[in-house]
Amino acid sequence: MDRRRVPGPELSVAPLIEYPVGHQRWTPQEEKRHDPKRQPEDLRPIYLKTGLINQANGSAYIELEKTKLACGVYGPRPAKRVGGILSSKGTLNCEIKFASFSCAKRRGSIRDPQEKELSQVLSQALTPAVRLDLLPKSTIDIYITVLESDGFGSCIAAAITAASVALAHAGIEMLDLVAGCSASYIQTGSSSTSISSGAGTASESIAQIFMDADLEEEKYEQGAIVLAYMPSLNEVTHVLQSGKADGSIISKSVEHCVEACNKIYAVMHHALLESIKENKDAL
Repeated sequence: MDRRRVPGPELSVAPLIEYPVGHQRWTPQEEKRHDPKRQPEDLRPIYLKTGLINQANGSAYIELEKTKLACGVYGPRPAKRVGGILSSKGTLNCEIKFASFSCAKRRGSIRDPQEKELSQVLSQALTPAVRLDLLPKSTIDIYITVLESDGFGSCIAAAITAASVALAHAGIEMLDLVAGCSASYIQTGSSSTSISSGAGTASESIAQIFMDADLEEEKYEQGAIVLAYMPSLNEVTHVLQSGKADGSIISKSVEHCVEACNKIYAVMHHALLESIKENKDAL
């Protein structure tokens, strides 16, 4: 044994690498999604569980394959005086933080502009659904930790879904649960149409809608949309649109997102019912 060197562990684990040897990167010209089992309108399987954080008033954990988030809700708590004035309505404070190991590139410990933007979007999406008028002089704090990220749009949508379930798990009165869904506009090899004119025939490219796009698919997107929707009330609480797209594509993507939110709502409802059954069994 060489005492001048630090011996390595007897049992070692292979490091996690983004692209293994021999991996062929996905391109939209293949006319298939990054996951060949998924159609353009298919969502990733969703795992949703409540009661993850015991110290919080309400909590939820959501997992969409490589997108994993944990959410904790604290409150209602007495609000601090701002300028000696207390609001007659409650306030909703949201904070999203990426874990340092959540992305392929290591994230810093200080909040960056992207995290602040996500926190603001989350607050705007949830505020219309929470009965803040019943909580004067109070504040509700929502903290979300992104454990693994596989796309910007999917992170926002998953954060909205998990935070809504965590609020309901905390017993905070809401008008309805808020489901989040994302869609991306990607130009594929088959999404082109031919237009005939007097000068000849020209081809016009039309973007295809990919629901719940992952990180590899987002690298080729021309635009994206994130929709927050209350299925029972049939109301949209927030829409985040980025990039360029035709009006017909945007309206069609909104319809697809509404349909997807209705499916996600069933998963949210089932997770809350399971938490109620577990509480009854524990008594």
